Amino acid sequence: MLAGLIVAIAETEGEGVLRAELPLAGQTLIEQQARLLASAGATHLVLLVERLPPALLAAVDRLRRDGLSVEIARNVAEAADRVHPEERLVLLADGVVADRAMLDRLLAQPDGALLTLPDTPVHAEWERIDAETRWGGLMLLDGALLRTTAAMLGDWDLQSTLLRRVLQAGALYVAAPAGVLAIAGARDVLPEIERALGRRRTDAGTGLLDRIVFAPAARWAAPLAMRGMVAPAWFAWGAVALIGVAGGLALIGRPGIGLGIAMLSGPVAALGRRVAALGWRAGGDERRWRIRVAAAALLALTWQLYAGDAGWGVFALAGAILGLELALAGHRRFIGRPQPTPGWLADLDTAIWGLLPFALFDAWVAGLAAMAVHMLVTLLMSQRLTARKASECP
Repeated sequence: MLAGLIVAIAETEGEGVLRAELPLAGQTLIEQQARLLASAGATHLVLLVERLPPALLAAVDRLRRDGLSVEIARNVAEAADRVHPEERLVLLADGVVADRAMLDRLLAQPDGALLTLPDTPVHAEWERIDAETRWGGLMLLDGALLRTTAAMLGDWDLQSTLLRRVLQAGALYVAAPAGVLAIAGARDVLPEIERALGRRRTDAGTGLLDRIVFAPAARWAAPLAMRGMVAPAWFAWGAVALIGVAGGLALIGRPGIGLGIAMLSGPVAALGRRVAALGWRAGGDERRWRIRVAAAALLALTWQLYAGDAGWGVFALAGAILGLELALAGHRRFIGRPQPTPGWLADLDTAIWGLLPFALFDAWVAGLAAMAVHMLVTLLMSQRLTARKASECP
């Protein structure tokens, strides 16, 4: 079992607000820290705070609504009581913004390890360990050491005292890998930290549209969304709503306008995924709902084409597309990610954008036929990928 302890006591320079309250990557700093630890496997989190301003309390409520187990400790003794003596514990220092690479390297070590930085002028704000090394704000220990330290702490600073205790116990030095590692000590350093976070690689999707069109657009727009504190769920469900509006327009005889709106769904969803990834927020059911609503929009378009003398065959075509999608869904679950797949394989966004040239010539039935052929070829390739993965399984 892994627990996380986040220290949230220090105030920003000259503002009188806690570092933990600062806005970062579309959420507060404390949320960024908590979601990072949870993404690495921390099953419950303890926040060490001396006061709870409204912004911090609201952040804790949001974390709990998202299913994270978060406890508040008002002093060191309470924090120690909330961690089992045999539990592994990772401590994240006050105001530290870290990348997952830092945390993964630390957690690969046995209990009693410190993330370290070289003692250079650029690292002058980090706490010194010895003449050549500074502490990188992350430490790995066990609950028993936290409890014994809390028992003898008195008025001493928890971070520094734990650091010395871990060092006395023979902690391993773990050099920080390349990545994002910073101290958010004031509001004016946040833009640079967010730019560093924005340069971090996230899921760029698997399709050609994702890689070539959506991902670059999301990289450009993500900083704006983060500065506006827009939650990724707004983008994710907004993408679902766009397809729903497109289906409604198709039903009333405006499929061209509907297609243009549906094409916006992909970039909006990609932006939501990027903002969520930068803030270590897990995705929900939005992707499945996009497919479900797209299926309803397809049926709406089919009905409109039938009403326009396309004949009953258009329903058979729509049924074939939906059946192929069900078959592909099973293969996607088995193949999984992040195993690389060819970029030309059919997905929801390629299906939507692929209709554009046919819509320009009012050849909707031909477009649906081309979509079905593309999905059939994708299914055949997916079967090969499934067979290959099955052969690799022990």
